[in-house]
Amino acid sequence: MTSPRRIEKDGKLYALILPRGLSVEGARFFTSQESPFQVGVMERPSGYVVQPHRHPQVSLQISSVSEFLCIERGRVKAVIYDDVWGVVGEELLTAGDAILLLAGGHSFEVLESCRMVEVKQGPFLGDKSKVYRFF
Repeated sequence: MTSPRRIEKDGKLYALILPRGLSVEGARFFTSQESPFQVGVMERPSGYVVQPHRHPQVSLQISSVSEFLCIERGRVKAVIYDDVWGVVGEELLTAGDAILLLAGGHSFEVLESCRMVEVKQGPFLGDKSKVYRFF
């Protein structure tokens, strides 16, 4: 069975890779309840019904922006950095893989033309939303 891969340093989770082929029974979340961004995988049989529901409006304070990217096609090299730009890990992502970025920095190199779907917390603040490291 394919398992999620965690990129950690000194007990801090920087990124979580959900590889293509990850199998779960029912629903399984891979982030803690305290995480500012929740990611889980659900496998349900035909006919399963998620009851109609909504999420009530709540005021939450976040101290960092998390991102979730799903690779639909192509190949991408992801480099994960700690808070002082040291490399914590590198991952080759291919079609069907997903990555959750929770801390530190990151960069991507497109190795084969790709299509990525990105989800992140908003509102987006333009250049104020990013700190760049130039090499």
